Amino acid sequence: MIFKYTALDKKDAFTKGVIEVKSEKAARAQLENEGFMIVSLKAEKSERFSAFNNVFQTVGRVDKIFFTRHLFTILESGIPLDQAIKITSEQTPNKKFSEILDDIHKNLQHGQTFHFALSQHPQYFSKFFTSLIRVGEWSGKLDEVLSYSLEQQENDFELVTKTRSAMIYPAVILAALIVIFIFMMTFVVPKITEVLTQYEVELPLLTKIIIGLSEFVIHYGLFLIPAFGLFWYIFHKWKSTPKGKRQWDSLILSLPRVKQIVAEFNLARINRSLSALLKSGMQIDQALALTADVTNNSHYATSLKESIKFVQKGIAFSETLRGYPHLYPPITVQMIYVGERTGKFDHMLSRLAVFYEKAVLTASSNLALVIEPVLLITIGLAVALMAIGILTPIWNYAQTI
Repeated sequence: MIFKYTALDKKDAFTKGVIEVKSEKAARAQLENEGFMIVSLKAEKSERFSAFNNVFQTVGRVDKIFFTRHLFTILESGIPLDQAIKITSEQTPNKKFSEILDDIHKNLQHGQTFHFALSQHPQYFSKFFTSLIRVGEWSGKLDEVLSYSLEQQENDFELVTKTRSAMIYPAVILAALIVIFIFMMTFVVPKITEVLTQYEVELPLLTKIIIGLSEFVIHYGLFLIPAFGLFWYIFHKWKSTPKGKRQWDSLILSLPRVKQIVAEFNLARINRSLSALLKSGMQIDQALALTADVTNNSHYATSLKESIKFVQKGIAFSETLRGYPHLYPPITVQMIYVGERTGKFDHMLSRLAVFYEKAVLTASSNLALVIEPVLLITIGLAVALMAIGILTPIWNYAQTI
């Protein structure tokens, strides 16, 4: 049998590995004879599908928050960085992420810096996070920087999660409406059409439209799936281009109610990220460049990148924002101005982030409350039109008798 173990070696350093013996008792005896103090020992499960599963396993926000929180806690207790990474790797439930952390641990043992080891996995650790770590290493305040990063990640995760949660119910109603429509068009209407065609009566326009939709869905419905897939592919390719991204972001910022949520979401993320970077000791021009990569909207990213050249010339950041009144409300500019004048710039950014995070949650909830009755009314109207279209010819035929 194969057993996986974690243990302390003779130098009290954490280590892990595998051992092949006949039983757990034999494994414990062999490891203790070699001078290991066993922390955990368990039989290795079948790895038949592990490689296959690893391909589809992802590293999500929760895994990264878990990593940052545990690493901060372990470093705060005084354990060296390389051992802290190893312990965190052993504790993470995500096997793929554990392998990534093991690779980072090997790079650290080979003398590489922590931020360099992280930069070898750019698909999992953003440039923003890597730069924060670099500042922490240079300043000797890695644990403090991890604390700022943890705050930023947790607030960002909460913001995204609650915003999505507010839209789940409307999305469910919309999905139910589509399913009901397809069911009615493919099963119910054809049966009723057979009955209606037996009557020698002129069908109303609404009834003809319903029957026409039903025939279209039955005969051409399957073609809608690849057509939708092609449309989505073309849309995604267009949106991935700089021009397409900018045009799409402009459209989003022009939609009523949606504009408010998008603006407040980006402002919350910008202020939270800038605050974390400045607290870590980074210069404002470098912080602006990194924050531009965090925002989802190209217009906000452009405004931050264009602000860098003015800030480098000594112009206050609040003054540069006045040139974008459609992106930055007066309250944002004014609070940043006060923060610059009082020397509490990072603190003011944190307060703005909290303000906009709460505003996004409120706006998302209000939008969901507006969408829900609209969708319910839409379903009611669809059912009413369906009933009128079906019952009208029957009523007309009954009058002729």
